[in-house]
Amino acid sequence: MGKGSVLNNGKIPLKLIIVIAVAITAGLIYMIYPIPLAQTPAGIMAYKVVGSANLQNPGSEAFWSKIPWFNVSLVPNLSTQMLPIPANVPTSGEVPYIMVKAAWNGSYIFILVKWPDPYGPSLVGPAAIAGPGHWTMVYNPNGPLNVTFLKLMTSTFGKKYFMINSSFAVIKGSPRPMEYVLAYVAPHYGVYFYGYYVNLTSGHYYPDRVAIMWYMGSEQSPSDCMNIGAGHPNFVVKSELGQLMIPYTGSSTIQYTGGSLSSGAADIWEWISGATYPEGQNFNYFTNVTWDVENGIDEAAASVFSQSPHGFFIDLLTNETGLYDIGDGGIWYPNATGPEPGYFSNYAGAKYEDGYWIVEFVRPLKAPMPYTVNLTPGQTYDVAFGVWLGKAGETSWDKSISASFIPLTISTSTPSVTPPIPAPVIIVAVVGIVIALVAIGLIFYSIKHR
Repeated sequence: MGKGSVLNNGKIPLKLIIVIAVAITAGLIYMIYPIPLAQTPAGIMAYKVVGSANLQNPGSEAFWSKIPWFNVSLVPNLSTQMLPIPANVPTSGEVPYIMVKAAWNGSYIFILVKWPDPYGPSLVGPAAIAGPGHWTMVYNPNGPLNVTFLKLMTSTFGKKYFMINSSFAVIKGSPRPMEYVLAYVAPHYGVYFYGYYVNLTSGHYYPDRVAIMWYMGSEQSPSDCMNIGAGHPNFVVKSELGQLMIPYTGSSTIQYTGGSLSSGAADIWEWISGATYPEGQNFNYFTNVTWDVENGIDEAAASVFSQSPHGFFIDLLTNETGLYDIGDGGIWYPNATGPEPGYFSNYAGAKYEDGYWIVEFVRPLKAPMPYTVNLTPGQTYDVAFGVWLGKAGETSWDKSISASFIPLTISTSTPSVTPPIPAPVIIVAVVGIVIALVAIGLIFYSIKHR
């Protein structure tokens, strides 16, 4: 017996079956179609809360349970996606995402961040305040290294190197102009930047870090990827190496400095596990007033800090001319201000738990020092994030970053009792339920009128 005759012999009409099938299918698609839940179109919201930070156990404060995480995807800094360089750096971009929450209590802003670190915490800093010397690894993915070019480049910058094998070598040092040559020029000559040298056994690795960049310029769509450059503007690479640059960079002059922005200025909040975290190997430097004063930190602020030390983060200024320390004499970079009494006004709590770093930034809304961002309730700011995994070899330019700025609004609203469900999810769920109910109704209607 044919299919049509069965359907017409006391069964549901074929057209109705088709309609019901389509309705049920559409309802199921609406209900199960993947909707991105990580973030809302409004960006990061800093909600008004009651309470204070618990720096001994960051993230444990009651108000955080009412605020949803905002998931920020990260990308490799040293990649063709972010820079006009000829090749990606294999070790760049070890962290795929960072989760963010934000709140304020009328006087202070709280930024809670969390990111995966499968290597475990790095608290080092034996050779320098920010960690060991930056030794650069180079390689050739296509065969043996061009040793002739490697010798020319290292000798031009006064550095030595040693070979690991015919395709890999380690350069003992990483001056900024050489980093520029490595990123933009060297791959054309058979020498590629692989990353920074790590030896976990000997302790040659770098601190873990996280940074928040607050854009203070007027550019509508600024890039948070800081330039790779020289030690100062218009650095001239001399001799034969400079001539080899010209076909690929157009000049033997590096026009901008390392760490500069393409436009405007930004305040960077940077937490460093080995130095600004009480468990870090170099934290005790900052509890020594004499050391602080010798390094350009305000004596009164240093004296108060030494009596009651706490985790903190540093402020850096970046603009079109370079990257600068704020509030000290230039511990990491050239100083922008000299001593400032607000140097230790930036608080931070941190813990490593279940394979994740959790760090809480706490700072007065009012800017504590010159060149730092002043935060006003009701306003929206462009922010970006950077993360370094020290035991994976990430340091300096080699890091994971957000590909663009993200709006952060200091909302005058309080958080919901439970984290809000994103509007697209609610709409899709309602539409799916309505379609499914219509389909069920059609089935019952057809059965009743057979």
